[in-house]
Amino acid sequence: MTAEQLQDKCRGSLIGGAVGDALGYEVEFMGLQDILKRFGDKGIRDYVLDRNGVAEFSDDTQMSLFTAEGLLTAIADGKVYEKDILPYITTAYEHWYYTQCRPPLKMSKSWLSHLKTLWARRAPGMTCMSALQSISMRNSAPVVNNSKGCGGVMRVAPIGIFSAAHPKTLDLEHACYLAGYAADITHKHPLSTYSSMALAMIVADCIAYDKVDREKFRFIVINRVFKLLGLYFKNDKHLAELNELTCHALALAESEKSDTEAIRELGEGWVAEETLAIAVFSVMRYIDDFEKCICCAVNHDGDSDSTGAVAGNIIGAILGYSAIPKKYIADLELHDVILSVADDLGGFSSEEQIMERYVNHKPLSVNPSDLL
Repeated sequence: MTAEQLQDKCRGSLIGGAVGDALGYEVEFMGLQDILKRFGDKGIRDYVLDRNGVAEFSDDTQMSLFTAEGLLTAIADGKVYEKDILPYITTAYEHWYYTQCRPPLKMSKSWLSHLKTLWARRAPGMTCMSALQSISMRNSAPVVNNSKGCGGVMRVAPIGIFSAAHPKTLDLEHACYLAGYAADITHKHPLSTYSSMALAMIVADCIAYDKVDREKFRFIVINRVFKLLGLYFKNDKHLAELNELTCHALALAESEKSDTEAIRELGEGWVAEETLAIAVFSVMRYIDDFEKCICCAVNHDGDSDSTGAVAGNIIGAILGYSAIPKKYIADLELHDVILSVADDLGGFSSEEQIMERYVNHKPLSVNPSDLL
């Protein structure tokens, strides 16, 4: 694979997630019948823009960006083991938490906090908020919950992107564990952990292979990701449940059932395993078409922005940034920033940019109009 192809896939995964998120955010709390009534028989296919002509994304993309910031800050500080990287990601999530509940203020250890657009409350998950509130208080009780909500899986794709581009620094096994630990910061149910591990590995492998067709995608999911998870967590009932649902999603994608019927069998995406399954179904069914994939992933009764984001992360990793229709690029909120963070993760940014952003915590290469 050429450097240009790798860059295209890294960009495709991060931007693809933001596109799916922004498309689904408008209909996140709408039932399918209401979506069809408002947007027509094919459902939502184009952004609904705000008064400034921008397609807003949700907390999913916000937290993905902060995952990237935490990871890259740790790497810049010489940390390479997942247990050493994790505190940096935790701190980054605290920074995100402050953007949701405090007046805008540049934080000394976060270049993302300098971006005024990120100081916006975009329907943040209550589990994330309550867990991070507890963490931010420092002296409070440790986070204790049994949540398998999708707030963990929807934010860990940057770990897979980084691993694909830097396998000698963070190989697939360590990326798998780091993604699980990152989700576990706020969501303590094993199905959240395993779904996040699976997504990071799927993204990494879809970037690593030059071409991913249906046969290769099935191989990645079954013979790579779940085989490895089975070796790590033998005979775990929750992993078996996730495996069964994900394999069912793959089978449904090649069945005669309609998108609507199939997704209804998989769930609504409010919990991690359903989010992953709907994303896997959408990718498998429309593996050659970015637009059809994300439209499939958001037009249902459930958590449309998260299923759209995760499907976008995967299909973007497969097809690359160059395959994303221009209509989804043109009006995407903070497009240039997200693209630049993808280059940071992929190792395509300058040393100066990495130093300024992740060592000095300054927002290099950002449009002044986007800054506080």
